[in-house]
Amino acid sequence: MNWDDLKIFLAVAEAPSMRVAARQLGISHSTASRRIDALEEALHVRLFDRLPDGFRLTKAGEELMPVALSTDENLHSFGRAVAGRDDALSGEVRVTLPDAMLAIGCFTDLFMGFMDQYPDIRLRIEDSMQVFDLSKREADVAIRFTSAPPEHLIGRKLGNVHQAIYGAREYLEAHDPHAEDSDARWVAWGDPVDCPDWVAHSPFPKLKVRGHFNNVQIQLSMIRRGAGIGYVPCLLADAYPELVRISEPEATLDVWLLSHRDMRAAARMRAFRQYILDRAPQIELALAGQIHKPFSQATN
Repeated sequence: MNWDDLKIFLAVAEAPSMRVAARQLGISHSTASRRIDALEEALHVRLFDRLPDGFRLTKAGEELMPVALSTDENLHSFGRAVAGRDDALSGEVRVTLPDAMLAIGCFTDLFMGFMDQYPDIRLRIEDSMQVFDLSKREADVAIRFTSAPPEHLIGRKLGNVHQAIYGAREYLEAHDPHAEDSDARWVAWGDPVDCPDWVAHSPFPKLKVRGHFNNVQIQLSMIRRGAGIGYVPCLLADAYPELVRISEPEATLDVWLLSHRDMRAAARMRAFRQYILDRAPQIELALAGQIHKPFSQATN
């Protein structure tokens, strides 16, 4: 049995479609289909029923699944064990973050500092909402939004992302949101409705929504240009002196630094984890919006 074909079998069995599985594997749809055909021919059995809505495991395919999963985990376990014994301060550390805002607002300087201190270690940063599987070494380290880290991972909570309402100083001088008849407007996100729940429960429930921007970087840019006021993570907004915070910071998402326990002994992994953890108090303050400036009223 060809192990590469077995990997494709696993991907197709676990993905919603052959096309998705092929994209995850980095191969073409036709190649994935051809390799499944080859595996079935080698085993003299049909592993999938080809249906209009996708591939469905046959009884033989279901019997092969635990064998394939066990083989996959054993190989990954061996790979982690070997990599975990690496005592060289060189090689690659692949770090995944759920959103570029964390890298831009909090970790960019830390990554630069780490690379300066360890010039032989290459950082590979992946910003994606996809949850990378550390057991399969899809990444070495995850900086992840979570309130319940998986038990097979080790790590530490770095802090909690706080957000507050911000506006450009000139905009707030011309459109004071505290005024009874204020003509200030929200730069919003989410579903385009006139009065979202978060507006109704905000300090300024009477203000109207000017537009919806479901990307925090675009929303921040609009607020900086005087389009209105809006909720923005403090770690991003506090970096701009033209922005004024007009509400108390509110806790939103926990941020954890996670890695697989089998990789904890690798020298480059220890170095990266320790470098970040040594700066955990600074990170926690940045995430909470306590570094650049305190709460202030728009009129101050």
